[in-house]
Formats: sequence, structure tokens, C-alpha cells
Amino acid sequence: MAIARKALIIGGGIIGVTSAYALARNGWAVTIVESEPQVARGASLGNGRQLSYSHTNALASPALLPQMPSLLLGHDDAFRINLRPSLPFAMWLMRFLGNCTRRAFRANTLACLQLAQESRAAMDDLLDQHPIAFNQRKAGKLVLLRCEQELLAAEASTQLRQSAGAELELVSPEQACEIEPALAHGPEQLAGAIYSPADETGDCSHFAAELLDLLQRSYGVTFLGGNSVNRIARQAQGWRVQHEDGSELESDHVLLTTGHQANHLLAPLGLAQPIQSMKGYSFTAPIGIAAPALSITDNARRIVFTNLGEHMLIAGIADMGDASKQVDPQRLAVMRRAAQASLPYAADYDAVDEGWAGHRPMTPDSLPIIKQLAPGLFANLGHGMLGWTLAMGSAERLARLLGRPT
Repeated sequence: MAIARKALIIGGGIIGVTSAYALARNGWAVTIVESEPQVARGASLGNGRQLSYSHTNALASPALLPQMPSLLLGHDDAFRINLRPSLPFAMWLMRFLGNCTRRAFRANTLACLQLAQESRAAMDDLLDQHPIAFNQRKAGKLVLLRCEQELLAAEASTQLRQSAGAELELVSPEQACEIEPALAHGPEQLAGAIYSPADETGDCSHFAAELLDLLQRSYGVTFLGGNSVNRIARQAQGWRVQHEDGSELESDHVLLTTGHQANHLLAPLGLAQPIQSMKGYSFTAPIGIAAPALSITDNARRIVFTNLGEHMLIAGIADMGDASKQVDPQRLAVMRRAAQASLPYAADYDAVDEGWAGHRPMTPDSLPIIKQLAPGLFANLGHGMLGWTLAMGSAERLARLLGRPT
């Protein structure tokens, strides 16, 4: 039987736009439906802008288990789990704990690394054909390790990823300061660092907008912005997509790329996926007198620093179970204090902007859900903190699932 040519993508973040590119390139007639007027205005907008192709450690790990009481009681400023009376959340948490074994951590980290490597290759292929400008910079990255316990855990995970082809190495505190002189101005001693020279940075939101422009001009992709979908329903032939204003679209194939909001559409169909929101924050501030040129991750504080030229972007915080859209001034202040304690001269912390908050769609194993959910219904969901890094590879996997139209 011939494969239908039309594919409707619900969700215009970086995952949705890259999925549209992969499908349109294979000959599909693609429509993107997005609740915002423009693409990439959710989690794709305020992320850390780091393309961390070598840093794919699963969140669930043996090292996290001893920290769980502290996380549940709110004693960790950087990572909190807000318990609530919700069966899906409780089930998600149990599956997450089940992934904290050494074997699961190893398997999940390697699986994510493989997808990240596919993403790097797909991004390179795209840019070879279409040189999109998105402030891409091959800056390199350092992950700061503050204590011997962090260093020991990093040794094992670094060796694991090196064995699978990741370009990274453990370096001493002295070597880290040679690679990034700004670290010498930090008030705290380092136990070491993980250095990945080939990791990159780039403006995710700008990339998505430029890619959409290319798709509309060269591939005939339709973008329907400002259209919120509140229901999808199976029909005898394909799917019906209903908007909040009552209007409808029909398509033989529907692809969900709506991140943490996917279950609003999937749960009524009995197809809910194990995805929970992990709220994160970011802010920018004028560049400081000793700003790092490389991308920096402070492992213990769960914050990242990205040099944007005239400004420093700082992102981080992990709040599980907080689905609110608002910026919490207290949590933003916590992150600002953490950044200042980590690299006090990286930015002018007295002149930070109003900040941003967004939601990372987390799965228990830190691996995205890329699969067929029902005849004609597909998912590309749950990329967690690595949506920007994994987007291109995930899109290619999704395109292989659908095949080429005839």
C-alpha cells in the first residue's frame, strides 16, 4: 500500500523543526503546527546554547542514589524533586530510581552518546549543504570537578565515553587553567576537569528560525503559528487534529514533538509516555573582566556558562515536578549566587537581566522517545537537557521510521 505523502508535526521547537527538515528532505509534504507565533519559543529559547556532543551522562546514576533524601527534602539548591500526589509522577520516579544502577547508567549514557554522534554528523551534513548562520562556535568545553568524589566518578564515565569514540579527556587543575586562564580567578580549588575540545555552541532559537525559513523557501513546508492543539483523534483514514478555536486539520501521519506537554494529547488516547517536566532557568549579564572563552559546566552546582561575546549566558537549576511557567525570583537568585561563587569575574552579576524559565522533558532513562505510538502516530519526545544537542540525530531516526513516501 502506498505511503501517504502528508505529515503533520505538532510542536515547533528545535525537535519539531529539525524533524520537518529530515522528512521534507525525504519527500514528505510537511506542515508544522505551533502554539506560539514563531518557532523555538519554549525550551529551545533560553537553553545554555551548548552543543555538548561528548557530554551525554544519564541523569539517573549510582552516584545520585545517596543524594535522594536531600533532593526530596529540598536541601540541594541546584536539584530539587517536588513531590506531589500524582500517579504518573510516582511511576516516573520509580522508573528513574530503577535506572540508577551501574548497568543502566552505562547503557543509557552510551546510547545517548551514539545519538549525539549521529547528531553531530547530521548537523555537519546540513551545514555543508545549507550554510545557516546561528553564531556557531567550536569553543570547546570544560566540566569543572570540585572534589575527589566527583573526580573518581568522572574517571569512570570519561573512560566509558572514550571507549565509544567521544573526544574528551580528564585534565589536572593546572592543565584546566592553561586551557582556560579565566579559571585561575575562581576562589575554589579544582580537583580536575573534563575537557572536550570539539564541543560547540550556537543559538538554538536562531538556528530553528533560519532552518524554518529554508524549509519554507526550498522544501515547501507550511508553518501554522499561533495554533494551539487541544485534541487529536483517530479516524478511519488517518488523524484529525483539533485546535483550541475549534478549527480542524486532517493528516494521514501525525508527529508529536511537543516536549513535556505531549501527554495532554496522548493521555486521552491511552498512550501517555513516561515524561516529566524538569524546570530550568537562564539569565544573561554583561561580560566580566575574566570571562571564560570556553563553555564551562560547574558539575556540582549544575550550571553552565556560555560566552556570547558581549554577554555571558548562565543556565542551570533542575526542579522536577514544577510545571509553572513563571520565573521564580528566589530560584533565579540561587542560580546567580551559585554562578558568582563559581566564577566571580565571568560576568557583571549586578546587571543580570530578568531571567528565563523553561521546561526540559525528562524520561527516566534520559533517552528520547522516538517511535510509532499507533498507526500513523509518531513521537519524537523527551530529550531532557540535551534537546539542542540531540535534535538533528533524533530527526534522522524519526525519518527512517516513516520511510519515504511513494
